[in-house]
Amino acid sequence: MPLVSVVVIFLNTERYLEEAVRSVRDQELADWELILVDDGSTDRSTQIARELAAEDERIRYVDHPGHENRGMSASRNLGAAHASAPYISFLDADDVWVAGKLAEQLDLLERMPDVAMVCGAPLFWYSWDPTSTEADRIVLPGGIADQRLDPPEAALALYPLRRRTGAVGEVLVRRSAFEAVGGFEDRFRGMYEDQAFYIKVYLRYPIYISSRCWLLYRQHDASHCGQSDRADAWRRRGDFLDWLRELEDVGWFDDRRVSAAIRRRRRELPYLILAAPMLQLVDRLRRVPD
Repeated sequence: MPLVSVVVIFLNTERYLEEAVRSVRDQELADWELILVDDGSTDRSTQIARELAAEDERIRYVDHPGHENRGMSASRNLGAAHASAPYISFLDADDVWVAGKLAEQLDLLERMPDVAMVCGAPLFWYSWDPTSTEADRIVLPGGIADQRLDPPEAALALYPLRRRTGAVGEVLVRRSAFEAVGGFEDRFRGMYEDQAFYIKVYLRYPIYISSRCWLLYRQHDASHCGQSDRADAWRRRGDFLDWLRELEDVGWFDDRRVSAAIRRRRRELPYLILAAPMLQLVDRLRRVPD
């Protein structure tokens, strides 16, 4: 049995998929399995993934029945259902890991047996595109470095309950914790699909945030975040907050500070949506070269 199961979901990412898989193959820790989950691709991604699986016995290709597109959460859950290792990690098909990612994160979890999940500080990666004028930058989630957070402190310290903070971008999680919280929420097909899973972990388990950069987080307009304008993103935040209140109603958590944070974020949404057109104009003007 491998030590780590890696799940890579993809949808029409023929341009990037091989590079993502290469970054898994280049890991210092070689004891992994890789599940490539096709979310209904119509480009060459399917062929590329099948060829990669044929080349390496550690790599498997899976897709939904009928080659359907079921969204990011359902696809990650499908990959996790095929996982056999005690630890699971997720990599988007357009992103890249650094070589020490799995070994270093695994070492942290093995030294902290009560911690369910570790994450690092992603590099917002613009320089992959030679035409980009943005500088690469490393973002510490919540500005936190090399710190353990007991529940529910991560929920209070990190996006989206605390605005203007970096979000968790890549993790290694114990499979037992993943299964205990029910994995990803299928209702979130795109944005907030990762945050819905993470916050369930934050509310139940200790996590650890490292200052190490293990992820090159590719920035481009074709990503889910790149395709969403401000108003759409804030409406989706409203859906996320409504879902979180549903969790509270069924007794998933009972913490006054978390409840108050949800109410604050919900109250501000109408004003943010109203201001969205003006802020989007400012965004466009900032992108215009001198």
